[in-house]
Order: sequence, then C-alpha cells, then structure tokens
Amino acid sequence: MKVFGHPFETPFGDAVVMLATYLRADGPMAVFLVDSEAGDRIGVLSVNLPESAELAEGEFCAKTWSENEPLVRPALASGLFEDTGRRVHAGFVEAQVWRLVGEVLA
Repeated sequence: MKVFGHPFETPFGDAVVMLATYLRADGPMAVFLVDSEAGDRIGVLSVNLPESAELAEGEFCAKTWSENEPLVRPALASGLFEDTGRRVHAGFVEAQVWRLVGEVLA
C-alpha cells in the first residue's frame, strides 16, 4: 500500500489515505482510509465494480452510499479528491468517479 496526501478529519477520527490495487486483471485503484494514530481501518472509499467505467490515471469509483455517507463530505473537503461528475451504474446505486488531487507520498 502507498500513502497519499495528508491526514484529514472524519467523524471517525483523523484519516490517512492508503492506495492499493484490487486483485483482478484490470486492477482498479483501491482507496482505504486508516486511522492516523491507531492504524485501524476507518473505511474503504473505493468500490470494485466488475464493469467499471473507463477510468483515467488517478481515478477510481467512489462508494458514497451506505456506511460511507459520513465520509464523503470530509474526503472532498480535504482537497485530496475531486468529483469528476461522471457516474457508473452499480446495481441499485451509482458510483461517483473521483480523481486523486496531489501525489503519492510513499
């Protein structure tokens, strides 16, 4: 996993962004939020869709529904992510396509 950006405040504690790749042939980006002090997982901001949209470098499908709803506003406010405005059908919901803003740190 790689660290991305700076820690930011969420309702569940300060989060550090960790990047990985989902284990499948096309390997879309996986985005995890981890507690900056305890190292525990706060949430998974990305969703692995079998029929993902065409994603450019640095883009991922963001899971903005269900347990992730409280993470959306703080994540976007952190300046680390940008909503592209594109949407991908994901069953009964739509995943938002987000882009990383900044550079991977490690």
